[in-house]
Amino acid sequence: MNTETVRVLMEAGYMAAGAGMVKDAATIFAGVQAARPKSEYPVIGLAVTLMSAGEHQGAVDLLTQKALELNPGSCLAKSFLGLALKLAGRSNEARAQLEAVLSNCNNDPAATNMAQSLLQEI
Repeated sequence: MNTETVRVLMEAGYMAAGAGMVKDAATIFAGVQAARPKSEYPVIGLAVTLMSAGEHQGAVDLLTQKALELNPGSCLAKSFLGLALKLAGRSNEARAQLEAVLSNCNNDPAATNMAQSLLQEI
């Protein structure tokens, strides 16, 4: 699967998750994960799908046990972990996670912008 196809599928998965089409989003991200098994990005998409379904602890588990194991340095996965922790009602852990992103991820503007926005909400 070429990079452009993966990008389009990831966008479709996020749109499906945002529209509440949880099963469809999970199917799309699982397909991308099969095509890119060493990438944390489809795992992040699956975690977003879980968050959309209200399964915040499942998203925390998926991000820590899968996405960050695939790429321990993934600033984006760490920002999404902060979001999942926030949604799970674990504000102190979320704050610590997001502050760590701001301190350590200066080379990833998407992750730091997300972390900054989430910190303003906590």
